[in-house]
Amino acid sequence: MDKNSEKLIETFKKIANKGWIKGISTSWGNNGLTFEHELGKEPDSKYRPDFKDIEIKCSSRYSRYPIFLFTIAFDGPNENEIQRITNKYGYSDPDFPNQKVMFRKISNVINKDNKYSFIFYVDRLRRKIFLCIFDNKGNLIEKKSYVKFSSIKKHLYTKLKKLAYVKASKKKIGAINYYRYYSIYLYYLKDFKTFLKLIENGNLEISLISRISKSGEDRGRYRNKNIEFAIKKDNINLLFDCYAQFNHDIYY
Repeated sequence: MDKNSEKLIETFKKIANKGWIKGISTSWGNNGLTFEHELGKEPDSKYRPDFKDIEIKCSSRYSRYPIFLFTIAFDGPNENEIQRITNKYGYSDPDFPNQKVMFRKISNVINKDNKYSFIFYVDRLRRKIFLCIFDNKGNLIEKKSYVKFSSIKKHLYTKLKKLAYVKASKKKIGAINYYRYYSIYLYYLKDFKTFLKLIENGNLEISLISRISKSGEDRGRYRNKNIEFAIKKDNINLLFDCYAQFNHDIYY
């Protein structure tokens, strides 16, 4: 095990020994933000791993949410391709009816109950992933939006080459959440080919997201205009290989 991994596990043990820790905010992702705060890392938007060369993902014991991996923009054919897709296939925002938004799950099957079905096609010859849009009868409407293999590979190997998955118990006292961090698993990313295969097999949770900010100076402006990749906790071993772990509960 490398020095950065050893250092993270030793730091985790100190955090786990503290028991219940008060959350630092009430926002979504408070679990991870609180753990990073304990590491001495303040929130940022830098596209780098959280601890040395290790990306950290936290989850509460009974949470059903998948593990967020990364977001990426379309490479083409237009500069702001997600906006074109949103304008054509999105729906009116309830607070800003003149503007369209989108939150659409990408599936690997055609759903005849929906007006449109969105599927990613992995084109190994052209080294691109294309967004295919079908009507509810299974007719292909368009296949033009794409992400280059090179763009996805860069995101994977910059951010997720090594992953720490931290589990925590959660309790709420009044309006405040508290967390007790009890186990950590360290993983190596398998490879890029595996990632592509998981897209094809429907093992990743992929969403198109184009939202409008509802508060602050950016109210009424678009935000989160990206493709989002996530994976269910039960599927983490399909993308990563575990090389170390520590469970604090066995010492209680």
